[in-house]
Amino acid sequence: MLTIALEQAAFRAYHGLYPEETVIGNDFLLDISVRIPGSVTIDDLTDTVNYQGIYEIAKEIMAQPKPLLEEVVYALSDTLKARYPAIQYSTVTLRKLNPPMGASIRNSLVSLEKEY
Repeated sequence: MLTIALEQAAFRAYHGLYPEETVIGNDFLLDISVRIPGSVTIDDLTDTVNYQGIYEIAKEIMAQPKPLLEEVVYALSDTLKARYPAIQYSTVTLRKLNPPMGASIRNSLVSLEKEY
């Protein structure tokens, strides 16, 4: 298997259950890792998953506010698979930095692993 990934892509987004989160927003870090068959040598971008394409999908999904982070990681996973059918496995991890919980917490985290 060949792994293609983005790590700690930073976004300012408006995901969250609380009204102030949809106005003020939060800072997020996103990790995306996908695996495709690695049985043949890849010498052309069309034979692999373009990590610029992964970022563009992430940017598009992160711009659509959702109440639950779970919705965001599922949307990312589904869109990646639809756009890159060769993907056989993905992990999408989304961290909300300094979540508004009235406590000192570095981040909350939701992670989704899928095997196709």
